[in-house]
Amino acid sequence: MKLFLKKQAALFRDKNGLSATEPIHFKSLLLKLNVLTFFRSLSEKLSGMAIKVNDELMFIMVNSSKSKGNQHFTISHELYHLYIQENFSSMTCQTGLFLKKDNPNEYYADVFAANLLLPEDGVLELIPDKQLSKNKISIESILKIEHFYQCSRNALLYRLKELNLLSCSEWDVFNKHIKRCAAEYGYNARLYEGQSEIAIIGDYGIIAKSLFDKGKISESHYLSLMGDIGIDLLQEEYKNGKE
Repeated sequence: MKLFLKKQAALFRDKNGLSATEPIHFKSLLLKLNVLTFFRSLSEKLSGMAIKVNDELMFIMVNSSKSKGNQHFTISHELYHLYIQENFSSMTCQTGLFLKKDNPNEYYADVFAANLLLPEDGVLELIPDKQLSKNKISIESILKIEHFYQCSRNALLYRLKELNLLSCSEWDVFNKHIKRCAAEYGYNARLYEGQSEIAIIGDYGIIAKSLFDKGKISESHYLSLMGDIGIDLLQEEYKNGKE
C-alpha cells in the first residue's frame, strides 16, 4: 500500500504541473483545483476536515491555530480524501499521527501527504552525500529541508525514517525544542506558528456576491456570510468607498 500511495502522490504532482522535487505553493494549487479552503481556529485535537459533494464541489477546513507546517501537511492529507480515497464524502481529521490500526484511511492519508509534501528525489537532493546513511543527517540539513518544503517537523522525520536515514532514537532527539533550535540557526519562526485571523482560498466571496446580486439571499445574509470570513462591509472604509 505504501508503494501505491507513493505512486499516487507522484501522479498527483505530475497531473498538477509539479516536478518531482519542487515545493508546493498551496494557495496556487488550491485555486487551480478550485477546492474551497477555509482557515480558522478549531479545537486543538482537530487538524482539519474535508467534504466532497461531487468532483466539482469540494471543501477543506484547516485549523489555523496549528503551525504553518502542520497546515500544509493537513491540506496534503485532505487532498488524499478528496482525490484518491474511493467513495469519500466527509471526515474530520487529526493529521500526522501515522496510526494504521485506529483508522486505515487516516493512515493512508498521512502517508500520501508525506510523499506529496516531501518527494523522495527532492529530499535526497538537499542532503549532502556524506549524510546519506542512517543517523548521519545533521540538524542543518533538517532545517534546510523543512524550510524549503515548508513542512512540519513530524512529517519530515517520518519521511527520513521511511528513507532509512533516521532511527526512532534520533527522531526523539530532533523532535525537541524545534522553534528555539531554528532560531539559533538563523531561521525565522513563521513556519512554526499559527494565525488567529480567518482566511479563505477559493470562490466563497464570488459565490456569496452572485447569490446576493441575483436576489437569492438577503443583504443581511450576504453581510453575515462575508463576516464569517472576516470581512465587515459595514466598516467605514468600505462604506465610504476607500481603497
